[in-house]
Amino acid sequence: MPAAPDRQTIADWSQIAARGLDATNENVGFLLDSVRQVRRMAADAGASYYAVFLLSRTTARPGMALCFDRKFPRSSDLSQLICGEVGAKWLSGAGRSMTPFWWGCETATGRCPAFPLLAIGSETQPLTPGLPGLALPVFADGGSQGFVVLAGAEIAVDDAMLCDLHIRALTLFGTVARMLLVQTGEVPAMSAREIQCLRLTAEGKTSEEIARRLGLSVHTANQYLSATSQKLNAVNRMHAVAKALRLGLID
Repeated sequence: MPAAPDRQTIADWSQIAARGLDATNENVGFLLDSVRQVRRMAADAGASYYAVFLLSRTTARPGMALCFDRKFPRSSDLSQLICGEVGAKWLSGAGRSMTPFWWGCETATGRCPAFPLLAIGSETQPLTPGLPGLALPVFADGGSQGFVVLAGAEIAVDDAMLCDLHIRALTLFGTVARMLLVQTGEVPAMSAREIQCLRLTAEGKTSEEIARRLGLSVHTANQYLSATSQKLNAVNRMHAVAKALRLGLID
């Protein structure tokens, strides 16, 4: 397990999230895949709004820093509200539970019954004014924490779907957290091919087997593996695999 970062590192993550994740050639594939995953989660839940936030600790009062939302690569007005006083106030009332949070909304005709069948999670004050929604607490190795937020007038989930959504949120936040670590210099940037080669090496595959699996020449596969060893300051490929596992680059 990697050592927990200090307060300054967490502050750096928050500042990077506030500026937006860096969609460079190194991580654009992982970032776009994360956006697609949250979009599918929103579709499954009937939500029109989705966003991933990092819990910011740059000040004494916790706040929310946007990683991305439904307007990616831009950001929505609603997300900007959540990154301000709306999110800070909601966090102060929600507490530190790792169970899902949910809320309805008040309409001109009464209360919006978005989650009539939920028996798990906690009902809170609305985080998305005028829209019922969910906030799924997420965390990753290294100390990063945040929320995946889904909301919309048509959102409707039951206990089974809520559990499924929370598991998926935890998985994708691990990818987002690794990208934040790359941007702070805590983890070296790796291409998708380099990660694939490391993962297959961890499975015990030889260079020849990796080349066949990925449609590469053996020479190219070895080049990718050599690059990962250099980036991780490893003495050989198995040492690189061990370091990648410890840093959360592969699982």
